Amino acid sequence: MRTKYFLVILLVFGVTLGTSVLVMAADVNLKDYNAVVVQDLEVPSGSPAPESAGMQMAEKAVYQLKRYSEKYNLFEMIVKEGGKASKEIPSGKKALIIKGEVKEYTHPTVGRRIGRSFIPGGEYTGTATFAARYKFIDKESGNVIHEIDLRTSSTGSNDTVDYAMDRNGEALAKTITKLKGK
Repeated sequence: MRTKYFLVILLVFGVTLGTSVLVMAADVNLKDYNAVVVQDLEVPSGSPAPESAGMQMAEKAVYQLKRYSEKYNLFEMIVKEGGKASKEIPSGKKALIIKGEVKEYTHPTVGRRIGRSFIPGGEYTGTATFAARYKFIDKESGNVIHEIDLRTSSTGSNDTVDYAMDRNGEALAKTITKLKGK
């Protein structure tokens, strides 16, 4: 009987210790960063995404980051690389560079909409998708701090890739908000 209790306690202790190590390993701290520079996303050759999708997504990311920064006081400065304000980052401010690559760009289709209409509640899901892999880089050292894949889809009547990209920018802003500890 004592052996069972000992094994149960050992198992609980092992699971607790094992999960706390995983949580500590995934911890990324962006609290020290005062400015963000968003670069145009790379669009791989042969991708169904147009060349302008990288620039468009960077603009959407800047817009969403500014929205969240106003609400949660995340950063002093958020700029798109190549813009006028990107050269004005004061020295002494710690800057974060966000760059990425378009991974998926799927246009909406009537066939998928019809297929989803047979699923209860399926007509409210969109058929257009956008996915990107983002890298957070410390400007001073050039080291990659964090990488994340974000995939979003359109919803209901907003079944466009443009709307899926808006949602992807918002997902990026939410991720950064979490990493800032807000």
